[in-house]
Amino acid sequence: MWEFLHGDRWTMPSEAGLCCPEVSVPLRKPPKYEVMLPQIVEMAGAGSGVSLISRALGIGAEVVRGALHLHRTGERPPSRGDGRRRQPRQPGQPFVPKYQKIAAEVDRRRKAGEGFDRLAREMKVSRPTVVRAYDFANRDEAAAAAREGRKPTRPPYRWSDEARQAKRKPPA
Repeated sequence: MWEFLHGDRWTMPSEAGLCCPEVSVPLRKPPKYEVMLPQIVEMAGAGSGVSLISRALGIGAEVVRGALHLHRTGERPPSRGDGRRRQPRQPGQPFVPKYQKIAAEVDRRRKAGEGFDRLAREMKVSRPTVVRAYDFANRDEAAAAAREGRKPTRPPYRWSDEARQAKRKPPA
């Protein structure tokens, strides 16, 4: 081994160089809540809620809560006791959340005038998942609303003739 390093022009420590202190550099990936802390604090300062901030930035609410905890207390949030992630992942297959999979369809149908409740029923997901999918498809509007501390603007629900007919009471 020494012959390889010596022959390949590696710098070898001299006898006098051994007295120098060793330097160790920890290689640690910072948590996502530390990296995104300035953005999250700015949006929270404008009056946006945790769910709106998470939808605008495309991250989980847990990350937003962790960043706000760090900002308020100056301490890192407590980690999960078992150290596992929430959802087991298949090796070699990236995890894509459900709301991201249905975002294009929700955006198209919502702009056509369908309501969030109807979309949720037909897609067999919860209403918050449909809203999150719409906000994911329109991230620019959601992020602007979060920075300004207001609710994002979404197209209004258009009543269809069938929906109006179903809402009417039958004549007595």
